[in-house]
Amino acid sequence: MFPTEKTSRPAATPFRNLALLVLLFVCAPCQLVAQGTAGQAEGTGTNARSQSAVENLANIQQSLESKRTTVRELREQLKQLEDVSGKPALEQRIERINRDMASLQLDFENIALGSPNLSVLTDQPEQQIDWRVELEQVSRPLLSTLKELTAKPRQIDSLRREAERLEDQLKVIQKAIDSIYNFKHQTLPPMVADPLEQILIDWEQRRDDAQRALETTHLKLTILKTESTAWYTSAGQAITEFLSGRGLTLLLAILASVAIWLLSKWLLAAYWRWLFRAEHDTGLTRAPLIYYSYRLATAIIIIFTILMVFYVRGDVLFLTLALIALAGAALTLRQTLPRYAAELRLLLGVGPVREKERLVLDGVPFIVESLSVYTILKNPLLEGVVRRPLHDMNELASRPAGQEPWFPCQPGDFILLADGGFGLVMRQTIELVEIMVRDSKMQIRTREFLAQNVRNLSREGFGVASAFGVDYQHQAICLDTVPDLFRKAITARFEEAGMKDDIVEMLVEFKAAGASSLDYQIYMVLNGRVAKAYFRAQRMIQQACVDACNREGWIIPFTQITVHSGNTAEGPGKQPEETASDVTQLAAAPAQHPD
Repeated sequence: MFPTEKTSRPAATPFRNLALLVLLFVCAPCQLVAQGTAGQAEGTGTNARSQSAVENLANIQQSLESKRTTVRELREQLKQLEDVSGKPALEQRIERINRDMASLQLDFENIALGSPNLSVLTDQPEQQIDWRVELEQVSRPLLSTLKELTAKPRQIDSLRREAERLEDQLKVIQKAIDSIYNFKHQTLPPMVADPLEQILIDWEQRRDDAQRALETTHLKLTILKTESTAWYTSAGQAITEFLSGRGLTLLLAILASVAIWLLSKWLLAAYWRWLFRAEHDTGLTRAPLIYYSYRLATAIIIIFTILMVFYVRGDVLFLTLALIALAGAALTLRQTLPRYAAELRLLLGVGPVREKERLVLDGVPFIVESLSVYTILKNPLLEGVVRRPLHDMNELASRPAGQEPWFPCQPGDFILLADGGFGLVMRQTIELVEIMVRDSKMQIRTREFLAQNVRNLSREGFGVASAFGVDYQHQAICLDTVPDLFRKAITARFEEAGMKDDIVEMLVEFKAAGASSLDYQIYMVLNGRVAKAYFRAQRMIQQACVDACNREGWIIPFTQITVHSGNTAEGPGKQPEETASDVTQLAAAPAQHPD
């Protein structure tokens, strides 16, 4: 299957062997020199330790013989003692000396045997295990391994604490002996001197025992500190043991997991190619339930395979750690399972939010681009995207988008704001909309912008409405001739401005007979290309109508206001005659906005 690799291996074999030989000849002298130096240092240290150990063994044996003699003497005194009240003191003393002798005997054996761990040689009877301690039994391999790793440091620490305790005892014993000597320097009666002498002998014996125990403890501590091998030797042994033991177990578990994962991936890709006739993995979009179920089954198989590798290899430590990890994951899932179930419904496409559907977030519509650990929301007409955690999507709801617009405008459109402001859209993002109003830029939050119900003049065109009136003396032609001439004048005016082709629809009709004029309603629908001329179009309509009136000699009426004033010259008690004293004619011109 791999011809290239097979042909390249024979060629690489001589070079590999040559490299190994060079490394062997280079490293061998260094290794011999290091071993010789280490051997000389280790031999010198071993001789010194052996001589010190022999001296300690002799001292311990001498102390044992002395204590045995003391015990025999005390037992003889106990037999010859006639006073019963003195027996408990002698028995306690004998018991204490026996304990000291047992401790000395144990120290003698430890020094002679090199301070081994004798607990492994003890046959312990099998005990009944209660079900309530099964968890402790399962975790025992882990605790045992940790105990083995820390055995030597713990022994050294224990010996140090024992040495400190013995030093404290020696201080107390010496203080007690000094106190007895203070009494002996004085003149004492025989009935006090004899018991005091006996107490002095007893405490001096205690001092010697404590001093001997302190020396033995220091010797054990020295042995533990100096009995270690060279660091490169111990490191090599540790690496070799790991590679041949737990390292190999880990490697086998990893290889088995990777093999199962690759095989499952290949089978899934083959299934999609066979089912959908597609070259790429399309299961996530077409069959999410099958996709995630297959991934879950693959994960379970991989976990089971890892446990089987640990079981077959007989590695109780790794098996225990794996079971503890699974138990912890199960306890975690117990609390987070409802949340994961809701997220799983979203991923399977059966939740309140689905991919490629429309939802509204903070008043802004978005399309759901993808549902994953982080959901991607995007508006096609706005810059930027929104990334939200998957669990936040459970609080929202989406629906099919259809043909609805995603935003009322886009950059380059002319719009009319709710307050009558006219502006050009420069930029629009998911947070802000930047508009040019009266040659100055202003920013509006996207959410507030949508709430204004903005009119887009550029998207599908816009309408312009205007009113105009003529005098009553043209009443005879007000229904046919006047509207037709107004229509022609407006068309000619827009043609001069190059905007005739942008007229979509135009309406000129008689509206009403006003108080002083015959009024006409003019309404035009213009193409969105000329949205910039929104206010200019209104002015052009008025200009065209005035121009038509000037050509035809039609009178544009004024608004008339009559003001009455009373005549008070006739005296009180008489009603004044109301006469018209003044007539003022005013022209009301509509206010227009500049472009």
